[in-house]
Amino acid sequence: MPVPEPARAVVPEGKDAADRGARGRSARARAFAGRFAGNRPALAGAVVIAVLVTMALAAPLVTALTGQSPYAFHPEAVDPAMGGLPRGGWGGISAEHPLGVEPGSGRDVLARVVWGARVSLLISLLATLLSTAIGTVLGLVAGFTGGWTDMAIGRLMDLLMSFPSLIFMIALMSVAPDGNRELMLVAVLGLFGWPYVGRIVRGQAMALAGREFVEAARVLGASRRQILFREILPNLRAPVMVVATLSIPGYIATEAGLSFLGVGVRPPTPSWGQMIASAVPWYAADPVYFLVPGLFLLAAVLAFNLVGDAL
Repeated sequence: MPVPEPARAVVPEGKDAADRGARGRSARARAFAGRFAGNRPALAGAVVIAVLVTMALAAPLVTALTGQSPYAFHPEAVDPAMGGLPRGGWGGISAEHPLGVEPGSGRDVLARVVWGARVSLLISLLATLLSTAIGTVLGLVAGFTGGWTDMAIGRLMDLLMSFPSLIFMIALMSVAPDGNRELMLVAVLGLFGWPYVGRIVRGQAMALAGREFVEAARVLGASRRQILFREILPNLRAPVMVVATLSIPGYIATEAGLSFLGVGVRPPTPSWGQMIASAVPWYAADPVYFLVPGLFLLAAVLAFNLVGDAL
């Protein structure tokens, strides 16, 4: 008498495909993590970024622990007889002021640096999100649609990219009202930054529009919107992520440059560029005050560039 075979569990085809997709994504994530961990410069950059982001998020906690406000003046920490130079060596570094004090006013440098990190990183991240969103949508529409739509969006990109953007940023921020300067900076940076993202997305979308999986989606009756956002956009995640990562250090440096020129973040709001500008008259007598925000700015830009290059 034949022995009946044990019953097999019936796995729905959709669930099996989803499990295979999840395993594939997990394997790719592990491979990416392994390659990234093997890249020492990128790993060092990621550690620096994590420290800076943590520092910016914990700025209220840092100032609460040190008992120093970024806006509080400490006239006792500077020497009027020396023209307002910090008392003591190395820019007034002490137990109360671990990174020294600001010449003239005596404001705590550590408090201003951590709050300046909060301002600089927030502006650069929001500007990156804005420029990436606008550039991705318009580049995707232009590359996939073609025709007059592509021509109009392409000429708009060319027009914005042909501007000397820094000069126009200075002009716009100079006439902008003294409202929320941070939001104005985000809008101006995003306005001049999205064409660079759009150009890359447009070229990738044009290349993907003729691929087999897009034609298969058309044959199956997918709408244009479904093809754009379900078929093409997921395949653009890698280049968009790389461009966004490389945009952040550029925006950090641009915000610092605008604040250095006096058209960005206005006093008393702390900013790394603003601190460097106020340190210029003092750099010969008190180089520490000049070096501290400069080193933080250098570390942030270099770290994001290393991570972006690795990606």
